[in-house]
Amino acid sequence: MANGHCDRIAQQQHQQRLSIPLLPTSEKQGQCSFNKDYAIANISDWAIMPKNEDGLAYALWKVGPLPISLNAAPKSFQLYSKGIYDDEAACDNSKVNHAMLLLGYTKDYWILKNWWGGWGEDGYMRLARGKNLCGISNYAAYVTV
Repeated sequence: MANGHCDRIAQQQHQQRLSIPLLPTSEKQGQCSFNKDYAIANISDWAIMPKNEDGLAYALWKVGPLPISLNAAPKSFQLYSKGIYDDEAACDNSKVNHAMLLLGYTKDYWILKNWWGGWGEDGYMRLARGKNLCGISNYAAYVTV
């Protein structure tokens, strides 16, 4: 997303992320211009995590909570209510379709925050560690602001 002259559709889709009113628009297709004076935050660094759980644990320790992607399609995942989720048969680790926030871990499980209100354990989930269950370590990344 940029913050200068943009096509109207792209701008409407991202308006909620802007800290200023709608910027001038044009009907032309193309790139939006960028003016750093309108930036809400500046990214100083970024990283894509290695596709393994050890790298994920290290980044969590070093950086703090991390956004991750995983496979939330299985019915057992969607109906999760308590305990350590460990349904390897249902949760294909090669597909991801949902984002969660990784907050912590123990030797046995990851601690995740979901966006589905009171789902799981009051909005949280414990996911078994050591299996790349549901593809938890496939697409983790972070930015430094």
